[in-house]
Amino acid sequence: MKTLWLLSLVLLVGCDGFTNEGTYKIKKETKSINIQLGSPIEDLLKQSPVKFSSDCLAAANICWYEINKSRDDRDLLSLNITQPESALELNQVVSLGVVADDAVSKNIEEVEVTLRGLPDNSTHEENRTLIYGLVDKLKAAGWHKYYFPSDPRIPGSELDKFDWKKSVFGRSPLGHPLFDPDRKMSLEQWAASGMFYDWYLYSGDYLAHIKVLRNSAVALTETGSYLIKIEFTSLNTFWQNSFEEEERPNWRKLFPEHLKALLLLRSEAESKARTAGVEIDQSYQAPAMELVN
Repeated sequence: MKTLWLLSLVLLVGCDGFTNEGTYKIKKETKSINIQLGSPIEDLLKQSPVKFSSDCLAAANICWYEINKSRDDRDLLSLNITQPESALELNQVVSLGVVADDAVSKNIEEVEVTLRGLPDNSTHEENRTLIYGLVDKLKAAGWHKYYFPSDPRIPGSELDKFDWKKSVFGRSPLGHPLFDPDRKMSLEQWAASGMFYDWYLYSGDYLAHIKVLRNSAVALTETGSYLIKIEFTSLNTFWQNSFEEEERPNWRKLFPEHLKALLLLRSEAESKARTAGVEIDQSYQAPAMELVN
């Protein structure tokens, strides 16, 4: 997966860089697409003002529907992504992809959005500000910090209390405390965190994974190119895909015990954290399907 990320960044930098409205004054001809998470994919395809291209694998009953723009196009996309719990508007959208897997559902379960970033000569501080603005936008629209069930619920405010560079009390968390959506890392931490940045949030029955790739581990005083994507995935799809392929037809029956095992790993890590004087985020409310009866 990271290889695909790197290839995307090479292609991205090979274009004319990141063009934005602050650099080039262009006439807005934006097309707005409404995406209701969990609604029939067929409705989206019929109602979209921009036609999707399609690529289907008949043997697997899977189709990929996409809209792709050039980064310097005048008619970039605007998205309204809604569900009963939240409504999110995203502008400056370069590409949009929707996966239709009939084995899972005929509804919108997976959406990938690529956003236009800043020009190549932008500083890391400018990019940091832009990306945290995106994180804040999701939070304002009703998306909340997500802890994977086996991850200790350690907020970013506790990072100074323990050595987290190799592990977080024996765990390699999906959502690292360094990428706590409720805390902005310093510019020094930003530059030292490597090429990959990942924030996880949830709203209702969906996860949002903000994925950022930096072109290289360049020095703090230099500029960089950043690729910014958001993946929206239903929790049903997320958890079904976590099982081995032969187990997936029965994943719902297997899920309760699987969840309990993951929560036990969390409990063990949190016990170590408390012993080390690290506070646990007791206020966290997990998605409904991850609550143990």
